[in-house]
Amino acid sequence: MENIKEKLAVLIELQQKDSNLDKYRKQMETLPRQVEEKNNLLAGCRAELDEGKKSATQFQLLRKEKEIELATKENDIRKHSMELNSVKSNDAYRALMSEIEKAKQDKSKLEEEILLLMDNIDQESAGVKVKDTELKNNEIKIKVEITALENEYKKMQETLAQLDAARNEYAGKITLELLQRYEFIRSAREGVAIVPINDSSCGGCHITLRPQIINEVYKGLDLVTCDNCSRILYKKEEPA
Repeated sequence: MENIKEKLAVLIELQQKDSNLDKYRKQMETLPRQVEEKNNLLAGCRAELDEGKKSATQFQLLRKEKEIELATKENDIRKHSMELNSVKSNDAYRALMSEIEKAKQDKSKLEEEILLLMDNIDQESAGVKVKDTELKNNEIKIKVEITALENEYKKMQETLAQLDAARNEYAGKITLELLQRYEFIRSAREGVAIVPINDSSCGGCHITLRPQIINEVYKGLDLVTCDNCSRILYKKEEPA
């Protein structure tokens, strides 16, 4: 292909195909992220459920500890109450009564703490049931969503392979040397290797072009590049 106009036309179309491929790949890249986000959501639900179970277990253990303390206090009260019958002095009697009163106060406090712990256990247990139901529902829903995303990704991979093959076949219309030149510029210039002249300026970097450069582009005898960004330049076709 010796005609410069034909080369430019192929490069313009090739760049459009590459641009479409880039957009398609970016669209594909969102799918694995969506799967990851959904898995993270499930992990968060599981963590909340585990935390609720852990909290309920801690309250239950604390309740058992308090119940053991309560049983000890009740035993102390019974023991000291029986000892009252055998004391010989008023001082000893008053001392025992003081210990009994202290044990009763401790017993009352422990009973309140146990009741509060029972409320906490009930609340945590109810919360665990709710979280467990939510997790099961989310697992079913998200499993379906992830399967759909994975199927979509697989289909997009197949389509991408077809588009890529068509692009490579089209790229065969130009020489390997020109293709490599185009791909080098494109990789260095954010995916844009060939641009039109817009009002005497480069359509890529927007710098004002030298008149000589513009004249060379308009003559169409060879491929001309911008002095500043090295993109290939072409003249926009005037509307008919």
